[in-house]
Amino acid sequence: MYTNITKAIKTAIKTNDEIILTLKDQSKIAGIASWGEDKSRVKIKSADKVVWIPLNEILHVTTILGFNKHT
Repeated sequence: MYTNITKAIKTAIKTNDEIILTLKDQSKIAGIASWGEDKSRVKIKSADKVVWIPLNEILHVTTILGFNKHT
């Protein structure tokens, strides 16, 4: 189960894309992800806070793809 979640998070970290995590309690949190030393949790940094989310609390990962404007 965690394989797809971990893979999606790793990809978002590599590409520096924003993600939205849907948690077991159906709440959602959005931000930029990163790992710490403890790989059982992911750090999510949003505009107003930083939180650590255990992987076993995550049901779904949505990646927000940004588009650059070229002038």
